[in-house]
Amino acid sequence: MNTDEISVLIVDDEPEARDLMRILLAGTPDVKVIGEAEDADAAFRMVTNTRPDLIFLDIQMPGKTGFDLVGQLRAQGFGTGYIFVTAYDEYAIRAVRASAFDYLLKPVDPDELAGALNRFRQIRREKEIGAVTDELLSYLGKGNRLKFNTRKGFLLIDPGEIVCCMAEGNYTEMILENGRRETVSSNLGKIVGKLKGDGYFRISRSAVINMRYLTHVDHKNGTCRLTGASEIDLKVARNRLAELDRMFS
Repeated sequence: MNTDEISVLIVDDEPEARDLMRILLAGTPDVKVIGEAEDADAAFRMVTNTRPDLIFLDIQMPGKTGFDLVGQLRAQGFGTGYIFVTAYDEYAIRAVRASAFDYLLKPVDPDELAGALNRFRQIRREKEIGAVTDELLSYLGKGNRLKFNTRKGFLLIDPGEIVCCMAEGNYTEMILENGRRETVSSNLGKIVGKLKGDGYFRISRSAVINMRYLTHVDHKNGTCRLTGASEIDLKVARNRLAELDRMFS
């Protein structure tokens, strides 16, 4: 058996991007494309049936993101490898770099593709792919639901779905990626203690954001914009604006 052989699934909502990737991979030795999917749900079903070694995965797709798919597959015990394909997205790139996985910028360069495949082969020889996936999910704060008490009971929420948290006295309002709002019976300080990992950033005494959803920073107005199911603009403390700049410099 040739241990360098790789079975591949291509996941991207853009048909042209899937076509380009398929063409590039067609001329690559020891790589077999076994399927394509246009969204995370279709990809999940295909992985269940075909069990590819590697997924070329677009990060930003309508509905569930590529990172959401990674969390779903890992929760089911899959040890699939990933090479993420993205337009330039600083936070996504930082997240991927936190693990041993690789990323490619669109439009994909053939030489960079070959290099990413060689690095995946090396990772597969040296590491357990599931452990690498766990590193990525840990950075993103995804994969393990947290319990939050409410006035009437409790909620179980995947922290990666939290767009932002805003203080309301001894309570905290959470806005989730699907637009849902939930009020939990803990102050913001206690919530910050639960949201461990590098994916969250306190922009002021009254608000914490998930960096995954950050799309704009406005120095003039002292605000930032988060994009989930809808756009949310929040005030950022002056000293935290400077910290944001340092994070992306």
